[in-house]
Amino acid sequence: MRLIAHIIIGILLGLIYYDFGNNAAKVVSNAGCLFFTTMFTMFTAMMPTILTFPMEMSVFVREHLNYWYSLKAYYFAKTLADIPFQIVLTACYVMGVYYLTSQPLEATRFVMVLLISVLTALVSQSFGLLVGAAFNIEAGVFLGPISTIPLVLFSGFFANLDDIPVYLKWVPYMSYVKYSFEATMISIYGLNRTELLCPDIYCHYRKPAKFLEQLAMKGDMLTYTIDVVVLCGLFIVLRVEALAVCVLSMDIGIEKKRRHPKPLVYKPIYSTTVGRAMKVSADSIRNTWGAYGTTKRSLASLKVLRP
Repeated sequence: MRLIAHIIIGILLGLIYYDFGNNAAKVVSNAGCLFFTTMFTMFTAMMPTILTFPMEMSVFVREHLNYWYSLKAYYFAKTLADIPFQIVLTACYVMGVYYLTSQPLEATRFVMVLLISVLTALVSQSFGLLVGAAFNIEAGVFLGPISTIPLVLFSGFFANLDDIPVYLKWVPYMSYVKYSFEATMISIYGLNRTELLCPDIYCHYRKPAKFLEQLAMKGDMLTYTIDVVVLCGLFIVLRVEALAVCVLSMDIGIEKKRRHPKPLVYKPIYSTTVGRAMKVSADSIRNTWGAYGTTKRSLASLKVLRP
């Protein structure tokens, strides 16, 4: 289902922004396409994982108390199972959008965009695990999207980074969306890209470097490398924090089960199918023996039966 959703949204986005990537007159619209790609990979990776721990915690605690497996085994198995699947989903989406929107057909730039999209998905997935481990389903579904709104506002798309007030200059550096969007823009418009095609008389952003300068972004490989390193660091930190919160949540769940154990309900044997069959057989034997005793007493009264 998630794979089909990624393919459908990728085709729809490609049809909307068809052939925008090399058009100097549509640079702003193409930036919107790239920002939507960042948002899509972020939310599609985060929202399903928010529901993971709240829905599986009760089952996990019961199986953990039975000594079937440890928390570390469960967590690492869940991580190793989700990461390849998330990489495949993101790759399918990026390949379709990248080709349909006519982004630069250069292997280096495509790999750079794909790498940043995958890292964005993994960081968002880790953030979703952290939220899901810390809160229940209702609170997690609400707080997950709400907590990403400040990250999106300080990503550099809605507000120029140079125009942010001095007392808020530090906030964008706390947003992983900022690093993701910046690295994506560098992959497409940075690294000394040649002039774009201009179908009109005048195109203000015919030189890609001018557009990056307008967004207060640098177009060199060093900035891209820093963004990649920061996203990798956030991925590791969030995974470790999610594991720590899982340990705490599990301890709380185990303590609740010990303090408030589920009462045992003893059902009579005839509540099951086999029990009902046994009851019918017992009743038949009892009735047959009763009939035999009645017949014996009747014959004895008539002195037919000898002692």
